[in-house]
Amino acid sequence: MKIIIVGKGNVAVSLQAAFTAKHIECVMVSSREGLDALPVADCYIYAVQDNALESVIRQVHVGKRCMHLHTSGSMPLSVFGEDKPHCGIFYPFMTFSKQRPIVDFSEIPIFFEAHAIDDVSAIYSLALQLTKHVYECTQHDRERLHVAGVFCNNFANLMYRKAAEQLHDTHIPFSALLPLIDETARKVHELSPRDAQTGPAKRGDEQVMNHHLSLLSSDADKTIYRLLSSAISN
Repeated sequence: MKIIIVGKGNVAVSLQAAFTAKHIECVMVSSREGLDALPVADCYIYAVQDNALESVIRQVHVGKRCMHLHTSGSMPLSVFGEDKPHCGIFYPFMTFSKQRPIVDFSEIPIFFEAHAIDDVSAIYSLALQLTKHVYECTQHDRERLHVAGVFCNNFANLMYRKAAEQLHDTHIPFSALLPLIDETARKVHELSPRDAQTGPAKRGDEQVMNHHLSLLSSDADKTIYRLLSSAISN
């Protein structure tokens, strides 16, 4: 099997490394040039930003026998149009960074969608090359999953950044927060997020929360603190 990944971003880099580690021929090509002359492959995976996906797909013309997959958590299957009958969605649910490519996908869930039975089987088999955690997923479920991912990853990482900013004028390194961050993540392997919640908002400790607000110099940070504390209290 030969796979061509269209795109060279975060997802593309890790997918190329993971397939190559499984001895599957896989190359990356830029989504910005040469799409009208791509070499022949069994499968084309589009790992590009959502706002560019449809435009990129339209530029690829490689015959109707090839499989075409995109990796978006929110874009529909219909983005492929009628000229690519063998198509589907191949959505690895993980955070990716080019600076830290993931080679081992064995614990990463992959969610997929396709219409034709043969395409479902082909995509399922491809996903099994990387991980045993493979799930067929509807558009509705995948969109909800994507939103959930934004909350537990992107928003959580913003909180790490905000926490780091609070330490800028101290002698305390960000690494001092890592045991707390790690334990917070470990707890939800055993407890529900609701049961794992702690802190002054959970306790209703207005005195501590007001003191924290007095320490925050940014109005935006104060707004975030109030909103999140209110959400925890409620």
